[in-house]
Amino acid sequence: MAWKPILKRYENNPVLSPKDMPVPSFAVYNCGAAKFKGKYLLLTRTEISDRRHYIWAAFSDDGCTFKPNPKPVEFTAKNMKHYLEYADYSFYDPRVNIVEGEYYVTYAASSNYHGCRIGIARTKDFKTLEHVSFPLHISNRNAVLFPEKIGGEYVMLHRPENNDGGGDIWIAYSSDFEYWGKVKCVAKRAGSGRWEWGKIGPGAPPIKTKEGWLLIYHGTYSTCQGTNYCMGAMLLDLKDPSKIVARCRSALLRPEASYEFMGQVPNVVFPCGAILEDNGEVKIYYGAADNFACLATGNVKDIIKACREL
Repeated sequence: MAWKPILKRYENNPVLSPKDMPVPSFAVYNCGAAKFKGKYLLLTRTEISDRRHYIWAAFSDDGCTFKPNPKPVEFTAKNMKHYLEYADYSFYDPRVNIVEGEYYVTYAASSNYHGCRIGIARTKDFKTLEHVSFPLHISNRNAVLFPEKIGGEYVMLHRPENNDGGGDIWIAYSSDFEYWGKVKCVAKRAGSGRWEWGKIGPGAPPIKTKEGWLLIYHGTYSTCQGTNYCMGAMLLDLKDPSKIVARCRSALLRPEASYEFMGQVPNVVFPCGAILEDNGEVKIYYGAADNFACLATGNVKDIIKACREL
């Protein structure tokens, strides 16, 4: 039986590359996405020529052609000394979360002393990000927030690192964005197929549908040539998102294009943002080979159907 692709790559990928940036850059990838003041927004991980990481905002009228701001976003905190102990000016893999009408950014923050952990910030203009908290423990990343409270609490999905028994998708709850608890595993790697037996992690913030919370996520498997990153989808229960309703057994998108094969890290499709349009189209923004920001599109009904059948 011929396999019918669920997602279609944008014909002019990548939508952002190092040459598009206002400063010399090695790579532009793993971008969160949302609509902001009538425009499409990408908040992207950018590595400039001295190999430092920055988070950079870029805007578009059509969701395909993006223009980056002149400068990266600036991080602020009430106690910058404490903040930099854990962030050390290394911020990457941002997700844009619209929660109860406000914009929050979840991201990975790295320190030479403490490793990687989740950071949460809020913003009103995507020029400045104000530190909110470092939730949970270190050796944790890929956090996304649900767009509304569930059972009166904020809800977050995240992925502990493999060396801590992680590599699976977990859930946590909070009343104030600072203290998070009731943590438990939601989805295990290799839960649906061999394409994701290495590790899995949340990609874009969950999208609310009548069928459940639609989560676009990444999964990995290893070959003799290294690790492959692919894209999958699952549905979580609307009232209890710790329960899986349906989950794709096969990858929705796997490395096949040249810009996904060749880059700093070959064979990578890494989703971080998704926008649901009024006509049912889902724009999924993903990092390719740790070098480029790319776009794939599909219909939300087809993606949900794939969760139940593919």
